[in-house]
Amino acid sequence: MRDILLQVNSHPEPAPDWAIHQAARLAERLRASLSLGVCQVHIPQASNWLADTLLKIDRIIADENRKSAANADALAETFTAFIEPNLRGEIFVIDCPATITHWRFAVRARSYDLTIIPVYGHAQTAYFAEGVVFDTGRPMLLLPELQTPEPKFDRVAVAWDGSRLAARAVADAMPLLRPATSVMLVQVSGEKDLSRSAPASDALRNLKHHGVTAETTAVAIENDDAGTTLQSWCMRNGSDLLVMGAFGHSRAREFVLGGVTRSILENTKLPVLMSH
Repeated sequence: MRDILLQVNSHPEPAPDWAIHQAARLAERLRASLSLGVCQVHIPQASNWLADTLLKIDRIIADENRKSAANADALAETFTAFIEPNLRGEIFVIDCPATITHWRFAVRARSYDLTIIPVYGHAQTAYFAEGVVFDTGRPMLLLPELQTPEPKFDRVAVAWDGSRLAARAVADAMPLLRPATSVMLVQVSGEKDLSRSAPASDALRNLKHHGVTAETTAVAIENDDAGTTLQSWCMRNGSDLLVMGAFGHSRAREFVLGGVTRSILENTKLPVLMSH
């Protein structure tokens, strides 16, 4: 991972400074270049004459757009001031009408090794992250605010079900698995039939060839929610990163997420590297 992209939003509130600080520390740890992609919301003018006359909607919209533009400028300034020149990549702005949209950003993210999406309570984070992980072909890191100064990722948990997606996630996460002090392959039992899946022992053998000594454990599913089960296990065992494949499929032009993927996107408790 030599080329990392951090996604931030300008509206309704700018992404917090900690997102830039933590992404910068991770880039330094990996000796990677860090770029900034700003999703700047531009709200279109109201088309309802009566609403504008009575409520002054266009004036309110203009104020919000000025606020969004000012927030985007402030994010770029913070990024420039905090990132070391030798690690600083590009800064680009994606114009998003009314709400943050993933598709134009995802096209740019395809040319980076990793996209970081900060998790801080923005209403559209889960929707945006879903689009990024499925449309880029590259791994994505969901990054909530950490209690430590920097994301070290010393204790890594891998959600292993022997699927193609799990195998891809392990391969994509290899630069983070190698320096970890502990890697645990976690199998959730009671969720699905794993009899025809690749056994964890095969994954352990492969990881060993890459200098990663890992272990495996089985965890019983809690409340029929594998996502909650995985995150609960991670919190109990001090894991500071969860690696997993993102499952979803298209049906009748509607994208349907797998249960564990949706659960974690909507309630991220720790840093999660997702791959599809």
